[in-house]
Amino acid sequence: MTKTEGMPAAKATQPFHLLWVEDDPALSAWLADSLADDGWPVLVAHDRLQALQALEPAVPKNQACVAILDMGLPPSPSLPEEGLKLLAHLVREWPLLKAIVLTGQHDQAVGQQAVRLGAFDFLAKPVSLQTLRQALQRASWFALRDQELLAQGSLHLSLSAQLNEGPREVGDGVAEQLIRHVLNICGFNVTVAARTLGLEREQLYYHMKKFGIQRPPGAAEAAADAPGKRA
Repeated sequence: MTKTEGMPAAKATQPFHLLWVEDDPALSAWLADSLADDGWPVLVAHDRLQALQALEPAVPKNQACVAILDMGLPPSPSLPEEGLKLLAHLVREWPLLKAIVLTGQHDQAVGQQAVRLGAFDFLAKPVSLQTLRQALQRASWFALRDQELLAQGSLHLSLSAQLNEGPREVGDGVAEQLIRHVLNICGFNVTVAARTLGLEREQLYYHMKKFGIQRPPGAAEAAADAPGKRA
């Protein structure tokens, strides 16, 4: 992606966090300093566990953020598996997160796989700081727009239209991703999530059971959300 027309220039102080995951300490420190000079609050991590430990206390699940992820991470830095696992976890648990993944020059298939998992963009290494800044500008613009749409209650209109085609038509994998995404955004309030998705609550409970989606321990269940009860 190269188009940035219509997008505002990056602000001196960014409105949300940037997670930077890279296992090379020298490269990690240099880029973190450069991005901090641009006004980003940078969270630095060198592997999948550190990334989650850094993001969890800093960014609420319903808040926008941006991530730059190197796909080659310990314990297998020459393979993309750890990076892809981290990406999948991040986009599932932080639905407003926009992830930019970094791949080797000959790893276009890995980049495409990352996009299928929910990455916003992918760049081939080595990447210039200017190119990375442009990618961050795009990602942050869309992340901020999602944050604004969420506040207006209209973020998932396009997602619900896709889901309404039916799980068989769009595929179970897509249906599960959409349902998890909206449930996370709605704080696992099933009544609100069902309304957002354009489903009856009973239909949503059916899909939650089918996909093994359980309410997290911290999410209180409202009486109106219980199966068989009407709001």
